[in-house]
Amino acid sequence: MGARQTLLLETLLGQTRLAVVEDGELRELYCDRPNGENLTGNIYLGRAESVLPGMNAAFVDIGIGKNAFLPAGELVGGGRIEERVRPGQELLLQVTRAATGDKGPRVSTRITLAGRFLALLPTEEGIGISRRIAADAERARLQEVLSGALSGTGMGAIARTAAEGASEVQIAAEVASLTALWRELSERAAHAIAPKRLYSDTALALHAVRDLLNEDTEALWTDSPGAFGLLQGYAGALTPQWQDRIRFHRGEQPLFDLYRIDDQLDKALRKRVWLKSGGFLFVEETEALTVIDVNTGKFTGKKDLEETVFRLNCEAAAEVMRQLRLRDIGGIVIVDFIDMAAQARREALLALLRELAAQDRNRTAVVGLTSLGLVEITRRRARQPLRSVLFHACEACGGSGLEPSHETTARRALRDVWRRRRSGAEGPLLIEAQEAVVGWLKTIGAPAGGDVYAAPADDLAPGETRVTPAEPGKLPEGAQPLKRG
Repeated sequence: MGARQTLLLETLLGQTRLAVVEDGELRELYCDRPNGENLTGNIYLGRAESVLPGMNAAFVDIGIGKNAFLPAGELVGGGRIEERVRPGQELLLQVTRAATGDKGPRVSTRITLAGRFLALLPTEEGIGISRRIAADAERARLQEVLSGALSGTGMGAIARTAAEGASEVQIAAEVASLTALWRELSERAAHAIAPKRLYSDTALALHAVRDLLNEDTEALWTDSPGAFGLLQGYAGALTPQWQDRIRFHRGEQPLFDLYRIDDQLDKALRKRVWLKSGGFLFVEETEALTVIDVNTGKFTGKKDLEETVFRLNCEAAAEVMRQLRLRDIGGIVIVDFIDMAAQARREALLALLRELAAQDRNRTAVVGLTSLGLVEITRRRARQPLRSVLFHACEACGGSGLEPSHETTARRALRDVWRRRRSGAEGPLLIEAQEAVVGWLKTIGAPAGGDVYAAPADDLAPGETRVTPAEPGKLPEGAQPLKRG
């Protein structure tokens, strides 16, 4: 049995959010917006735009504005891309990885239709069993049940964790349902003109019931009457044994406020994440990888240094794994824990990380220590990272997380003045900027060539300045002449 969880589904003004709360703490957050759809799991009829033998891949138009990436390894049957795909060819594709930055989504011809107990593989044969089902007898039983249900279909399936203990009748019924869905999709594809979306697998109400509602769920709450009806319908069809755990919240206080979801989210998504002990993590997400630095901060401990460091690293390990789930970080993650001399301590930390990684619904692997003593983790990239959904790059810093210092801003404005003087401008000039920048202008002074004034301006953002010709008798309030530098 896993950790006890509470699920919260909020629908407001076209946006749906699903929160997973464990022991009062926000662990995962999913967000769907009208103009920010997550494409992972969607099935499209696409058209190959270009085939690149050098990359052994193709770019395919699926109708979303940017081409999807289809590597040869994602073709059923494999082979060289130029032997299997030609420009203009129509392909039935499923998105396996969301678009990130300027990159389009990754797609595959290996289609997977997810149900409660199994994932149907209509384009290839073979039976797989979730690694989280440990008992050999149960694995053998599921192998036999699925083999019988799929006999003669030419299809395969993977038993999901929820299949453990499911009856033969339940599994056979789901195989029949997913097989019928595949026939319907094949019929749509036969009559569609590419590019066209044929199937969407992203409804959060469905995800909540099919993938998250289980014996560890105390309740699935919603304060939306429409969402409540959807949840009841999905649960009646997929998880009738837990249908009574779906609850409607009638209180005046919104659900997300009641559980402090937005407050927790605001604190957790900052670059600096504080630990209860006084230490902190510094999280830097990039396109290529995510780097997490562990710092002692205010934590000094009460025992010897090695014990202090080990305790802080263990606390940091739990927060690192929480951050990966909450931010939905995928790809390569490098963690710089505080160095420990004892090999036994390092092994204990890796063992803790692997134990925590096993609790992640997303496939997460703790690779181990690099030669530099850094911990390397990989996590399957499925959805867009939460930062891509909730944030945009800062207009002042361009997404770097930094903005010019007040002195740098002042010197940039003065260089503009100097450039104007060299171009022949001799009249008085006015520099407007934020108050702190004006202070630096007064300290530095102005280049030779004419009078320069500085005045504070409330309408300018940090890093912005305005240089204009000045009329000494019509200067704004607070304007003062600058000394000659």
